[in-house]
Amino acid sequence: MNTRDSLTVKNGINPFLQADFYKTGHPFQYPQGTNKILANFTPRSARLAPVLPELFDGKIVWFGLQGFIKEILIDLFDREFFGKPAGTAVRQYQRRVDNALGKGAVTVDHLQALYELGYLPLEIRSVPEGARVDIRVPPVTFVNTHPEFAWLVTYIETLFSCESWKASTVATIAFEYRKLLTYFARLTGSPMDFVNWQGHDFSMRGMAGLYDARKCGAGHLLSFTGTDTIPAIDYLEDLYGANSDRELIGGSVPATEHSVMCLGSKEGEIETIRRLVTQVYPAGIVSVVSDTWDFWQVVTDFAVALKPEILARQPDPFGNAKVVLRPDSGDPVKILTGYFCTDVASVEDTAAMAAARRDGFEAVRDAATGGYWLLDEDARSSQSLREAEVKGAVQCLWDSFGGVVTERGYKLLDSHVGLIYGDSITLARGRDILVRLEKKGFASGNVVLGIGSYTYQYLTRDTFGWALKATYAEVNGEPQELVKDPVTDSGVKRSAKGLLRVDETATGYVLHDQQTPEQAAGGALVPVFRDGSLLVEQSLAQIRERLQGSWVCPEPGSIDWAGR
Repeated sequence: MNTRDSLTVKNGINPFLQADFYKTGHPFQYPQGTNKILANFTPRSARLAPVLPELFDGKIVWFGLQGFIKEILIDLFDREFFGKPAGTAVRQYQRRVDNALGKGAVTVDHLQALYELGYLPLEIRSVPEGARVDIRVPPVTFVNTHPEFAWLVTYIETLFSCESWKASTVATIAFEYRKLLTYFARLTGSPMDFVNWQGHDFSMRGMAGLYDARKCGAGHLLSFTGTDTIPAIDYLEDLYGANSDRELIGGSVPATEHSVMCLGSKEGEIETIRRLVTQVYPAGIVSVVSDTWDFWQVVTDFAVALKPEILARQPDPFGNAKVVLRPDSGDPVKILTGYFCTDVASVEDTAAMAAARRDGFEAVRDAATGGYWLLDEDARSSQSLREAEVKGAVQCLWDSFGGVVTERGYKLLDSHVGLIYGDSITLARGRDILVRLEKKGFASGNVVLGIGSYTYQYLTRDTFGWALKATYAEVNGEPQELVKDPVTDSGVKRSAKGLLRVDETATGYVLHDQQTPEQAAGGALVPVFRDGSLLVEQSLAQIRERLQGSWVCPEPGSIDWAGR
């Protein structure tokens, strides 16, 4: 056995070593006789959250606790601590802290006592997963059930935070996409069922490892069914009672990548597309990456030439026979929606150019030459544009394939063609795409947004200010209310105080602190874990239903999009 193999076998994942070093000393720093600690995990602020002010209502989506309990508090602790031979896990802990902090700096009697107890003496209370919880309201609390192990409540802070903040954060951002797409579907008369597929998860390759990808991908699937993150489906089956044999957890479509197109050669690109849509995938949906060389040639010349073959494709069992073109570079807003353009007699007419700029136009057509030009901030013709660029991809496909007009008067492409944009999408860009399409008379259902790491990996613990803090303790049975309120802080880091109660009201969850034990025993926080056992099992179906029922879409036309 080589050194690397030896270390792998020796170390594994001891759960008590999945912590900041400073945590190792805290059990000895509490006053002697500390027999109870209550802590909570709270989203403290949304000031850094990349949400849309038009739709965000100050609530986060609570998700991931059941997965943490099953994977970490039960499976990991049973396998790597309680299930190890007597003393093995404790000695491993002792070795690590001795080597890092100095021999004897931290003793291990408390861990040995926990090992002998044989389970985690914790009670976890939580609101239901899928609930949307107001900022500064804790969705979960922790308290010890055995007086000797009060230290355990805060010791697991690092591990819990590391494993938990992102799943809820991603689930929250995904639901904000869901709200956006739902609103515009209602506004423009797009099919509501399509919204389930309109936000598609492309994030896996950009996430921080497999475990990050599977949990975050699962958070996405609370709001959508479109995903390319396969392990997210496994995660929901293993930990949230889902079963892909009986329900649709997540799905995708066949799709090409640039290597496929490159191997067909630039000169043979149209033939590559023809082969893909007629021979490889003669029926159903297929997505073709279309920007390997000249995207505008694909959506104009190639689309027109291939129109008979595209329209002749057969539906799959669900009735779908669509070729989806996928641009993957450039400005997604302009690629999909084009520019707002007007005619001028000549680009040399400075007064006409200034008027066009003043009226909100982004491009002009020189009536004398027929050429298109981008307007810069000084109302000058800074860059020539192709007609297809000015129109945008949706308009180009409409000109070639047509479609239908929805009951609300917006154009929806023929069901045989569509578009998905999967690079650098954000909520703000998604909003701008849909607002601009609506202004141009197109329904929102003409596009799918590929939501990738540009959204989900641009999040941090501070996105919603997640923190686990103790607010109550007992020392020798005497209660003490704890509060953090730094004078150097803006107020974001101020904690609640004392025992807590969370009530569900008609408008959301409300926190009450400084509660009596009798008051704190009630409310919306219910026990879900106690003494090593999961008490409440929640399914994906239940969580999805709870989440979707938590929000009422504003009436179409009721939101002012601030001139976008």
